[in-house]
Amino acid sequence: MAGLKKRVPTASVIGIGRVGLPFSLILADSGIKVFGIGRNYEKIEKINKGLMPFLEKGAPSLLKKHVGKFFFASTDYSNISKSDFIVLTLGTPVDENMNPVLDQIDNALESSKKYFKPGQTLILRSTISPQTTSYVASFINKLPGLKVEENFFLAFCPERIAEGKAIEETKQIPQIIGGVGKKSTYKASEFFKKIGVPVILSNDVSAELAKLFTNMYRYINFAIANEFMLLAKNYDRDIYEIINLVNYKYKRGGLSIPGLSGGPCLFKDGFFLIQDLPFADLVSTSWKINESMPIFLTKQIKEQTKLEGKKVVILGLAFKAESDDIRESLSFKVRKAFLRERANVFLHDPYVKEYNNIPIEKNLKKILKDADVIFIAANHNIYKKLSLAIIKKYVKKNCIVSDVWNVLGTGKIVYKINNIEDTRFKKINLSKI
Repeated sequence: MAGLKKRVPTASVIGIGRVGLPFSLILADSGIKVFGIGRNYEKIEKINKGLMPFLEKGAPSLLKKHVGKFFFASTDYSNISKSDFIVLTLGTPVDENMNPVLDQIDNALESSKKYFKPGQTLILRSTISPQTTSYVASFINKLPGLKVEENFFLAFCPERIAEGKAIEETKQIPQIIGGVGKKSTYKASEFFKKIGVPVILSNDVSAELAKLFTNMYRYINFAIANEFMLLAKNYDRDIYEIINLVNYKYKRGGLSIPGLSGGPCLFKDGFFLIQDLPFADLVSTSWKINESMPIFLTKQIKEQTKLEGKKVVILGLAFKAESDDIRESLSFKVRKAFLRERANVFLHDPYVKEYNNIPIEKNLKKILKDADVIFIAANHNIYKKLSLAIIKKYVKKNCIVSDVWNVLGTGKIVYKINNIEDTRFKKINLSKI
């Protein structure tokens, strides 16, 4: 009928953190009316003022553009009743025994169930342990008037973007669609097509495993790099030179460089896979190798100097470069190791604003002054602008550097700064960094 307005699709995104909020803004920018549902009143108030609570490239402008128009943040679960699609983007941690904890999903389902209605599609987007989607299906099937695959649709569609690049990558990377049946797969695929995302169709369990395998493949590669670093050190050889020898113009190369491998996904996801397998040693061994790196590197420093009373500067607190996310970051394991040696530990990160009321210095010149030890824990770009010549102007004569990322380009993991020549000849004014 002429003159009738086209109905605007609606969605509720439960969990407006580092996965949910950027995805909500992408949906809003695609013409979908989005209700972002969270529990933190302070964060929601900040978001509704158009302020991003964390770093995300491209998100601040989208938030200011759509907040109060196509995007609405609140604690009100009743908005689900107005929605065609419900997207769950909640955390799935592990307990002290490294078993999956589904409390956040359980609580969200309990809060949402009275607002579910026939015709809706529920999409799980967080990393989950295998068969969690089936677990959610059984929950929904017990609700009056709802039957999955008949009048209610359910799929696991994992987020696969690099943190901080959701706006850029969401429409570039094919979206895995893991429906619990053909109808659910179709409904979920149509949802992602609305926002211009290419899709690849599968089933729920295969999609769950694909997400976990992706993370574990990266994590195991990091463990291999760290193990090779230890082996190279055993022969007193430069691991970075060896990696270059392996990779240079060799089509079957691809070795990663060593480093601190942490974060909320890589740290725990392997345990989603092996909780019922007693022989999956590759995953558990990779975890042991990666988690042992802070203590190993601290021990290397201890062999060269007594740490008690020394000024130790940790550069970088986020678990990855150019991020402000400190969840499961190994930088804090490094900090604890130095504190156990009764060292005086100082923290620097250009992006992290606070950590448990512990001061985080922003001025590199100030924090490097009279340092006895520098531990480069994250490969932020700001640290790549440093040079040994510049650092030497501020630190103590026998300052020891731990640079597992090879940010300073020396090819050495742990060394006394005065024993190494600066081969990069960088002349940087530290006051401008």
